Amino acid sequence: IHALLIGINDYSNLGVGGLCGSVADVCRVKEFLVNKLHVPEAHIRTLLDKEATQDGIISSVKGLADLNTINMGDPILIFYAGHGGTLPKPPESSWAVNNSNIECLVAHDARYNDTEETWVEGVVPDLVFASLLHRLAEVKGDNITVILDCCHSGSGAR
Repeated sequence: IHALLIGINDYSNLGVGGLCGSVADVCRVKEFLVNKLHVPEAHIRTLLDKEATQDGIISSVKGLADLNTINMGDPILIFYAGHGGTLPKPPESSWAVNNSNIECLVAHDARYNDTEETWVEGVVPDLVFASLLHRLAEVKGDNITVILDCCHSGSGAR
């Protein structure tokens, strides 16, 4: 098993409310993987709080596809605990959604614009996350489990 564990309690933008259990949840999942399933710690990548930026999350998921220690068909776990959100679908886009919003993972460096009532940076849109998973599956196989412990996670792996 190889795992990417992402937990965010503290957000860099004061407009984004903090959480109290996300990092603890990641620590418990890691403890379970190591102590119960005997997964080597070298097979587990953990991003906590300030490490879990938009770029950090995207590059870490991309990085799983490039790891030589992951063979085709090896089980991969991606666990995210933090805020989830919605934002307007990009204008004139081909994003296949039935309404005017898309869903996203809210990274540590997210910024919310209260005036426009939308996220303006620091998020991982659902279609971006899904395309990263698609590439990972092409390179390493589809034995991938994704757990999104956040609001607005329904389309996270469309």
